[in-house]
Amino acid sequence: MMTPGSYLKLRRQAAGLSVDDVAGLVHTAPHLGAFDRSAWIGRIESDVAAISPDVVRALASAFRFDRRVLLRLIDLRSYGTDIGVTPRICAICACSDADPCLDEQTHRACAWVSADLCSGCAPTAKEETARAA
Repeated sequence: MMTPGSYLKLRRQAAGLSVDDVAGLVHTAPHLGAFDRSAWIGRIESDVAAISPDVVRALASAFRFDRRVLLRLIDLRSYGTDIGVTPRICAICACSDADPCLDEQTHRACAWVSADLCSGCAPTAKEETARAA
């Protein structure tokens, strides 16, 4: 099961951003230096630091993710249950039904090719499998 932190990490990576990139884009109160912001983001992505509404707002200012998916993952991690339907999430880029990848050339939304793999990531998964062989 994907955790809230791993979801955010995959969405950050799908946006093409490093931890340091995000640290440079977010603002914190109280103010943290860039090194401390990078460490803070690392703790969030490792599921060590709490994800408050302020954290969600700060990260959403830096990269796109589905807040509803994040909240469901937080519920699952915190309470062991989901108050709604468990979200379908791509294991590689963490896109979801409500927040699909867009093909860079056609601008069409991805589709599901398996239970946890979107069509945008299917070529990546095939390349990784071939390299591992």
